[in-house]
Amino acid sequence: MRGLHENGELTWLLGDSGYPQRAWLMTPILNAEPGSRAEVYTTRHLQARNCIERCFGVLKARWRCLLKHRTLHYHPRVASEVTIACCVLHNIALDAKLPPPNNMAEQQEDGDEPSVGVGPISSNQDELMSGRIMLNNLVNRLV
Repeated sequence: MRGLHENGELTWLLGDSGYPQRAWLMTPILNAEPGSRAEVYTTRHLQARNCIERCFGVLKARWRCLLKHRTLHYHPRVASEVTIACCVLHNIALDAKLPPPNNMAEQQEDGDEPSVGVGPISSNQDELMSGRIMLNNLVNRLV
């Protein structure tokens, strides 16, 4: 995402509050004032992340190789291709009206963490400031 941002793409990765704010990584605003644009932004951010987390849960339930304890031990490019293949096959299963998997209990044990670890993000002060500027620009665009 950093590379896309540096090439002028206006795309963002949504992270939780455990990640530092970056221009390419949007995090929720903790303790936003009720009724403020910051609260609207945080509500929309959380809604989008919840939707994505539900999708991850469905995919992990259907494709056990995506579970945390069954980490794909491949180069990130190959792991991403396996993940895309799982998404395509899942959509085919939906079109074929196949029932959803019934192994949600094991998926719940997997936890909410991503199945592929994210490396450490440096705490460069300039990156933090550019992230806060980008966040403020997004918040100010909300009605």
